[in-house]
Amino acid sequence: MIPLKTRPGEPLSLTGTAYERGRMQATLCPDMIDFVRTAVAARMEETRSALATPEAKALIKGDRIYTERHYPAILEEMQGICDGFGLTLDTLFDYMHCAVASDIGMMAERQPEGCTSFAVANPELGAVVAKNRDYRPEHIPIQRAFHHRDPAWGPREVLCLGSLGSPGNFSSGINSDGLAVTDTNSRTTDHGVGMHRYFLLTWLLVNCGSTDEALDRILGMPHVGGGLLILGDASGTVAAVELGHRRVGHERKVRGRVGRANHFVTNDMAAANLRTPESEAQSCHSDRRHPTLQQRLAAASSPFGLADAARLASYHGEEGGEGFCRHGAKDLGNTISCALYATRPRTLTFTAGNPCQADWRHFDFGDRAASSRLAS
Repeated sequence: MIPLKTRPGEPLSLTGTAYERGRMQATLCPDMIDFVRTAVAARMEETRSALATPEAKALIKGDRIYTERHYPAILEEMQGICDGFGLTLDTLFDYMHCAVASDIGMMAERQPEGCTSFAVANPELGAVVAKNRDYRPEHIPIQRAFHHRDPAWGPREVLCLGSLGSPGNFSSGINSDGLAVTDTNSRTTDHGVGMHRYFLLTWLLVNCGSTDEALDRILGMPHVGGGLLILGDASGTVAAVELGHRRVGHERKVRGRVGRANHFVTNDMAAANLRTPESEAQSCHSDRRHPTLQQRLAAASSPFGLADAARLASYHGEEGGEGFCRHGAKDLGNTISCALYATRPRTLTFTAGNPCQADWRHFDFGDRAASSRLAS
């Protein structure tokens, strides 16, 4: 197997209580305060009319009550973020719900969120879990790798990729047990009060040690709805989860391969995809990417390592189908980073920008021996 060339990287170290970890974002990155405030203000202004609808207001109010009751720690972390960056908790909580409000209002998105994610079992690495983050350009300067430690978690730690100004695992991450989880956006008609996906991403890494444990907990709680998760663990068990409020679809494989673009495909959730005339181009793009991803995953060699994942994430459609590495311009999205997780050695291999132009960095939990276990 061909090794993936990387250089060492240092994640932003956030250690302490939930509030302290949130506050440390601004303390450690004071030059990013204006960037964060600009990103939040731009998204809030963009979705102002959707957030103002009675339906969105009612859901956000109900979700605030649900979160206070069931996950107060994430609100404490958000309060620390607010105190550091000069925001209010009401504003940041609304900001976390902008995509949901856009769905409820059937609002056309100026900058459609994309992402492509997949997980493949590997006999040495456990599973390789990958995500191309197709997201808003204002998040390019505030994107960071974070290493979270909290005394309330005991020995468990979290290594994740996210954005300054957002709590915990805001995009993808892995915990010290070897459970990795990513998300992709998926617009839906099935919203209601429950666990928000942006909060669930962190909750799973804090509370679960395996894919099966995560699935059990996901299926046992209500969700706000919207978005998809890809999971993999140190045993090589992988899964895809499609989040709705009334139903949740999932696909689980032991030593297998799963992947998703930006729409639901399971029988449980396919009917809940939100389709509007304005979003149809983005939906079709996802509709084309998904079969291409399934075909290329099925055809990929075994064992499938990090270098294989990087090549797949860099695919532009040269051999047919739709590409996953997106460069803006006539495309509807732009890939601002790629994250590759190896679940058994518990590592993150990351590049800022398009994976085809990669400058790969290697992050771990401080166990430098993990580097030697990365065969490819």
